[in-house]
Amino acid sequence: MTALFVQHSLKHQVSALISEKFGLDETELLSGVTFDELDIDSLILVELSLILRKEMGIVLVEGELKSSFTLDEAVAVIAAKVGQA
Repeated sequence: MTALFVQHSLKHQVSALISEKFGLDETELLSGVTFDELDIDSLILVELSLILRKEMGIVLVEGELKSSFTLDEAVAVIAAKVGQA
């Protein structure tokens, strides 16, 4: 499996997870706007980190996901963690 495929698949997994758990429109997430612009605050990002750990075994340090990130930037951070596992 190529890294690009993994990242693409991960992007859709994460966007679906955010959409499902936090009631956000997945198309907005995929449009390239920042989490700030979608009113995704640091508390939601902490909760997302906990969900990623529980459901996908991905361990993020507090503050690695930032509200100034787009979904692509967040997925890059998450993908790097998957690569370390």
